[in-house]
Amino acid sequence: MAYQSLRLEYLQIPPVSRAYTTACVLTTAAVQLELITPFQLYFNPELIFKHFQIWRLITNFLFFGPVGFNFLFNMIFLYRYCRMLEEGSFRGRTADFVFMFLFGGFLMTGLQLDTYIFSWKMCFPISLVE
Repeated sequence: MAYQSLRLEYLQIPPVSRAYTTACVLTTAAVQLELITPFQLYFNPELIFKHFQIWRLITNFLFFGPVGFNFLFNMIFLYRYCRMLEEGSFRGRTADFVFMFLFGGFLMTGLQLDTYIFSWKMCFPISLVE
């Protein structure tokens, strides 16, 4: 009985919020169970572009650190605000919500790359980074 009510509550979560929250929990569980390490997930432009580890563009948005009090609060806030956005501002517009997620991810990744290149140029002004 409790399993059915938990399952029904899970299925009532809007699809994008459910998928993202589930991916975050599964990624963190995989790290906690030592199936993967955080070093396989973090954003590293050199590994992305030289070794073609493209998954790092996505996985850095899925790992919230070790399981603990901070992780619990991160998941609560993620679930709550994603659900509020998807059921409120983006009601009936799932594609727009996905686009907002992708746009935010591209923007953060682009800013990270700019910061990476800028700091590299500041540390090594003679190198050919331009």
